[in-house]
Amino acid sequence: MSFDPDDIWVDAIKGLNHVPQQKKRRLFRVAMVCAVGVSYLIDTILLFLFCVAGTVECAAPFYYGLAGLGHVVLFSLLHWSGISDRCRNRHMTLWQMIYAICVQSLGIYLAPEISPFFLAIIFIIFAFGTLRIHFSEALIVWLLTTFVIALTLFLNSGRLTLLEGTLLEYLLVAVSFSLILLRTIALGYYGYATRSRIFKLSRAFEEKAIYDALTGVYNRWMLSTLLDEQFNLYSRKGIPCSVAMIDIDHFKRINDNFGHAVGDDVLKAIVDQIGSEFRESDKLVRYGGEEFILVMAATSLSEAIALVERIRNRIARTHWKEVPDQVVITVSAGVTEVQNGDAADDPLIRADSALYTAKQGGRNRVVVNGEAAVHHPRL
Repeated sequence: MSFDPDDIWVDAIKGLNHVPQQKKRRLFRVAMVCAVGVSYLIDTILLFLFCVAGTVECAAPFYYGLAGLGHVVLFSLLHWSGISDRCRNRHMTLWQMIYAICVQSLGIYLAPEISPFFLAIIFIIFAFGTLRIHFSEALIVWLLTTFVIALTLFLNSGRLTLLEGTLLEYLLVAVSFSLILLRTIALGYYGYATRSRIFKLSRAFEEKAIYDALTGVYNRWMLSTLLDEQFNLYSRKGIPCSVAMIDIDHFKRINDNFGHAVGDDVLKAIVDQIGSEFRESDKLVRYGGEEFILVMAATSLSEAIALVERIRNRIARTHWKEVPDQVVITVSAGVTEVQNGDAADDPLIRADSALYTAKQGGRNRVVVNGEAAVHHPRL
């Protein structure tokens, strides 16, 4: 699972499963450049309207639009050809920012009457660029921008704002400000959406790391964490904790006779049966193929015996739709309680020893620390 911002969006695009990942990444980068092109198009249209209003010369929208088209064509070719793959920043964000700022400087030079319009667009450029460049690179672009804009404004110091404002010009200024603000909001939302997707994927990755994919219960890598929590509660507050190791009797026969798919269904069904008996505070861990560990919080040994016996009895009496009616499925279990002086593995060792005794004693039974808690005839 990738947490790269590009892959997060690329993997979300449906209908491209047959396309190699590298090509999908290039396509995404080209799409991002095209989004920049849409922004240039909006600005060019606004400049054309300012031209119609008589605010700027007609050359301004023409050359500005041409420069914007050059941005789209140049960086789209660099991405699609794979040249940008060699760069540390495959979006070439730093160079795109420099190019875009130069275009705004050109706009100020061509239409100094509406220089605040181009200065506002620079905020959009930085909002976009800082999503993907390092702080040091942002400072470099900031210094370069300050110098270029200061020089451009100095060369056009005679006409930096609207000299005569008509109603149409005021309307265009309001529309321009609104569209610039809207694009800034869109960039902010893009950043938020990216972070949100990263968070969701990280949660999914975390769940895959701690949960068993087949049964949905905790996997054995979480067992030490669960036991550590209970050890801490026992040592600090004296809260008891019991542990049971539960094994499905003759599970190999089910796999051999009916196939592994049926075996998987049986495992999931047994987990459901166990889950219907224990409390929310109890945690079930898939320890091995058909072995489970039940960590019972705030549970004394006698309470644990009663709980595990209910589980054993429930499973023994269940008619399983996954296998023929004549097949009886049972479990054996070893139960122990956390004791003073226990090392981390001691409860598991005792539970495993008790489980071995249950198996040797005929299965379908619960054994506590080597002593049978309840005796049941072999089925």
